[in-house]
Amino acid sequence: MDQHPLEAVIRASIAAVLNVTGESLTDIGTALGRSKVLISRRQRGDLAWKLADLGRLADHWGIPPHALLAGPTEAVNAALRSVRIACLRSAKGLPAQAALPGRATATAA
Repeated sequence: MDQHPLEAVIRASIAAVLNVTGESLTDIGTALGRSKVLISRRQRGDLAWKLADLGRLADHWGIPPHALLAGPTEAVNAALRSVRIACLRSAKGLPAQAALPGRATATAA
């Protein structure tokens, strides 16, 4: 079955948020109650993302679900809150700030 171009947009949005938050596929698998193998297959495009899991990811990141469909720029710049970025990065032992393209450095004010 052919994939719709929107699936590539979703994978790119997820990858962009992971890059900013410092999370791994294992981390989001844990957040979703799914295995890293399943998450990896979805991110490679072997399997399509399920709408319910996209909703859960959006909840985990504190962003509206439609942001994942709108593309990486929307998912990161318009939707992902600086405080949530700092929280997720701190949980990974990373600095609480991440440089975001087109936006001032994100910090937990």
